[in-house]
Amino acid sequence: MTGGRFVAVPADETTVGTLAAAMPDNPFATSAYAASRRKVGYATWVLAWHDDADRLVLGCLALLTTGLLNRTLELPSLPAADAASPFWSGLTAFCRQHRVTMLELDTFGSPSGVEIPPIGSRCTRRDRQEFVVDLGVDPTTQLGSNHKRNVKKAQKSGVQMQRTRSVDALAAHHALMSSSLDRRRSRGESVSHDAASEDHRAFLETGAGELFQALAGETVLSSVLVLRAATSGYYQSAGTSPDGMSIGASHFLIHTIAQTLKAEGASTFNLGGADEGSSLARFKEGFGARRIALPSAQCNVGPRWRRMATRGVELVRHDRATLRRLLLGERSSYVVYAVDAGTDIAPSSDPTLSFRPLSADEVRALPVADAEFRARQLERLERFGASHAFGVWADGTFAHVSWLLSSDEMRHDPPHVVPSRAGNAEITCCETLPAFRGRGIYGYAIRHLLRVARERGARRIYMKTAMDNRASRTGIEKAGLTRVGDAVRIVMPVVGREVVWRHY
Repeated sequence: MTGGRFVAVPADETTVGTLAAAMPDNPFATSAYAASRRKVGYATWVLAWHDDADRLVLGCLALLTTGLLNRTLELPSLPAADAASPFWSGLTAFCRQHRVTMLELDTFGSPSGVEIPPIGSRCTRRDRQEFVVDLGVDPTTQLGSNHKRNVKKAQKSGVQMQRTRSVDALAAHHALMSSSLDRRRSRGESVSHDAASEDHRAFLETGAGELFQALAGETVLSSVLVLRAATSGYYQSAGTSPDGMSIGASHFLIHTIAQTLKAEGASTFNLGGADEGSSLARFKEGFGARRIALPSAQCNVGPRWRRMATRGVELVRHDRATLRRLLLGERSSYVVYAVDAGTDIAPSSDPTLSFRPLSADEVRALPVADAEFRARQLERLERFGASHAFGVWADGTFAHVSWLLSSDEMRHDPPHVVPSRAGNAEITCCETLPAFRGRGIYGYAIRHLLRVARERGARRIYMKTAMDNRASRTGIEKAGLTRVGDAVRIVMPVVGREVVWRHY
């Protein structure tokens, strides 16, 4: 994408129509959806990148709201822009021009290939996934065996489907949502309980969405609110009663929706998101849905004082204990270890393990399901601008990551507990995946990194760990490093200061 221009225009019928024509399978890019957002108080925009011929290449709807402390811009369905796309610089300029302070980037109904670059002073990222049923084939052939049995059970019980845009049907929808959320909560899953009734009403009144409900007689057993686009439907929210669960009403309803959408010319039915390993994820996969991995992020793009004021207001309202800790400062204690490069510590030998450096591309594509683990590695990669990571594989499976920093990189890696003098190096950010702990991989990685540090000219190699992390301390000592001192770090976020006292 070498040429073109960023376009930001109010979301009227013409501009949204152009967007919808370019993305006929995205229910978050329709005139009805834009109208539903205006109905609940948003100012709506179309943000897009046009090529040299002024044709829309990619774009999305943007929703702007103004609060007491912040102006928030929400992009509910990001386009397929990679991290290098000029779309992001255009978005950043739009935020400056409109004095946006909070940027919420979501990927509901987005295609694969979305990459979110670092934006603003603080960006909290989260990996998510959605489940999409392709309607190019008969949905019945894609059902798992358990789902087929439940669909047949509901059919034998006489369950029927109705569809409606009547707001009167929302009462049953919200009651069933509460029932489903309570069941998931009882299984220990983390769920939010927000019926968003005004949003749902707006979806129905503007035609952005439609309710599909499974009934036994006049009793609603299961309900799904589907957002519509020209060639797709999106499962926005749903709920099922215990009686409905017992006879397969939810399986029947979603399968029947898929058949209905296919008959009306839709190519996909997006079942929305679900957490990795959750019962909801397994349920959605049973319809033959393919997973799409997607990112999301919340970014502070306003001045630091406004971010701090917003955080302060939130803490006063909801968490005064945390506010007191922030005002008084947070204290962390560390143990510091070191070894001279001349010390003879031979690398461990284990035929089941292998060790090598990781390229930046390998860090970005780590084969790890833990989203927080991956986010930590990506944050370090972005901060240093290059990979200083090394990996350990156990029987060919990725098991551990460590980072080796020279004195120059150490200066950019808080907390600054270890002295970053010339000739020093630090082994840090060591993480072994839970399935591989207890196999000595931590010490194996440290010994190999000591050899690499010596080969790179380091004269003294350091490590630090939290005072109360006994497992880490034991692993470091077994690898051959000696405790050389302690350090205390005090962070005072309110005044923006950090103090480190070293005792070595």
